[in-house]
Amino acid sequence: MIFRWITVVAMMILVARVAGDTEREAVPGAVGRGFVESLLRESAVSPVPKGKEEWEGMKSRWMQRLREECFKGWPERASGAEVKKLFSVEKDGIALRALEFVSMGRPLVLYIAHKPGIKDPALVVLNLVDSKGWTDFLATMKPGFEKELGDQKLPEANPGSFKQHQGMFESFDWVMAYVAPTGVGPTQLGPERSGQRNLRFQASGHTIDSVRVWDARRAIQTLRSGGGMRGVPLWLQGSGRMAGVLTYASLFEPEITRLDLHNPPRSHKNGPFLFNILDIMDLPQAVAVALERSKVVIYQEGKGGWEYPAKVVRVLGWEKSLQLRASHIEE
Repeated sequence: MIFRWITVVAMMILVARVAGDTEREAVPGAVGRGFVESLLRESAVSPVPKGKEEWEGMKSRWMQRLREECFKGWPERASGAEVKKLFSVEKDGIALRALEFVSMGRPLVLYIAHKPGIKDPALVVLNLVDSKGWTDFLATMKPGFEKELGDQKLPEANPGSFKQHQGMFESFDWVMAYVAPTGVGPTQLGPERSGQRNLRFQASGHTIDSVRVWDARRAIQTLRSGGGMRGVPLWLQGSGRMAGVLTYASLFEPEITRLDLHNPPRSHKNGPFLFNILDIMDLPQAVAVALERSKVVIYQEGKGGWEYPAKVVRVLGWEKSLQLRASHIEE
């Protein structure tokens, strides 16, 4: 009886942790036992490879298992639905456009901002926003685009941030793109409906975070096709749990120049939550795979948690580097 109560209490704590992300999504008490138990396990032991051949074998096994166990619910290919332009407006030195695309049957919106008349962007940064990031985006753009964003619940405007963006676009040929994935902003649901949705996801082989990885991939694809950013160096930027989501999206999409990860979880025990992930790898191993193709900059307090990818970089002599910088973003 004592063991039974310990198990129940442990499951309740873990369910609360799963629910306690930036979107405050509710995960029902009926969450699958296998998923909860997977969070109790230690992460799979991953030795540092001795050379390129051993690394290629490790990486190949990881990627295969990710597809078969963590992301098995993904569609075989992206939706054939066309990208829909919702608006394109220029005001006060900023051009903002909104493109609607489809991800797993659900419409999401990609917002793209830059200086008017930009012809040859130096880079494009795709921001996968959490609830705070979504509010910050709306507050920033409200001074110039309140009418266009009027279908959203708008916070108080942030004229200072709008002015900073004006200065950035005036000085640099940069493009900033923003997307709120499933469960954030326009698709955020109340606790009861979130719980029902999460149960549907589980029945289809998803967690909400595996869906968000697909959302991020679709946003990347839309940015390059309908957004006209094909061939432009692409940076991905996310904070907290979304930083982990973007790390996995980068493993499945080509030509990601850089990942900017702000206060990412140092283990999947704190998210993002994916089926069976700790049987396969943990976030440091995912960062190591990303580093083979992309520069990765991690912003956090302290330097711990990323010893594994740092060792892999040294052993294999990759040109792409891992950088740790002090965090300036509040979580």
